[in-house]
Amino acid sequence: MAITAAGHQKMKDWLKNQLSHGTYVLNGTTHDMPIHTISLTGDVITIQFYLDDRVSGSITRFRVIDTSGAIWDDQPDSISKPAVNGLLVTFKYTLRRV
Repeated sequence: MAITAAGHQKMKDWLKNQLSHGTYVLNGTTHDMPIHTISLTGDVITIQFYLDDRVSGSITRFRVIDTSGAIWDDQPDSISKPAVNGLLVTFKYTLRRV
């Protein structure tokens, strides 16, 4: 028996509600960042974080943290962020019924 449409929707809602915040590593130091937006469109959950122009330096990692404090996603990166621009960081997850 396959998962129902209602069950599939509950799984997507559950995932969306499990994500708490993000972190980034700037010049070797880890900093928290709040979720800027989180949306659910079809089967795609999109989480966005925004770093404003007060943040500048070498960013080497972005993480998504769940409500229990565990690392949900861990993405190494290499960005030299200037103080003159903001930065929008996006994570997308697709949860499909197959």
